[in-house]
Amino acid sequence: MTADILIRCLEPSDVQAFRDLRLEALATNPEAFGSSYEEEVTLPLETIRARIPTSGPNAIFGAFAGERLVGMAGFAVYDRRKASHKGLMWGVYVQAEWRGKSLGRKLVQHVIARAAQHVIVLEAAVGITNEGARRTYHALGFKPYGIERKALRVGDTFYDEELLFIDFEEPGVPSL
Repeated sequence: MTADILIRCLEPSDVQAFRDLRLEALATNPEAFGSSYEEEVTLPLETIRARIPTSGPNAIFGAFAGERLVGMAGFAVYDRRKASHKGLMWGVYVQAEWRGKSLGRKLVQHVIARAAQHVIVLEAAVGITNEGARRTYHALGFKPYGIERKALRVGDTFYDEELLFIDFEEPGVPSL
């Protein structure tokens, strides 16, 4: 049940749980992430700890079932001056046994709420074949603006991604 789930920003002390869940995500769904398991499995724990924001607008939200991290979603504001009005939702993942319980939706809602406080536009990309995630994102107000053909390559297989955005200044953006 999601009633027993706590969603909060990850802290540096969550580094091992974050690393474990991230590696699981990269290993089980390589078509869904720009990073690869092979690239990240060798990273020192301190490098990963340094990636967990401790201040500012950027955040990684974690869904905890008791002490266990079972889902995550990241938000980052673009750091270039001309793009600092935009942010990116990244790394959304929920463990298989926790899917279908609206956990992904709740994580994305946390990202959207955070983004609405800091940027004008929130961007995301989702695999064309990931119907569940696409339905969730569309239902939460993301609009498609294009398809990136061959966005990712895993082995000899290419994957297309739907490019999405929410413009918080547009009328009719759902409030969360």
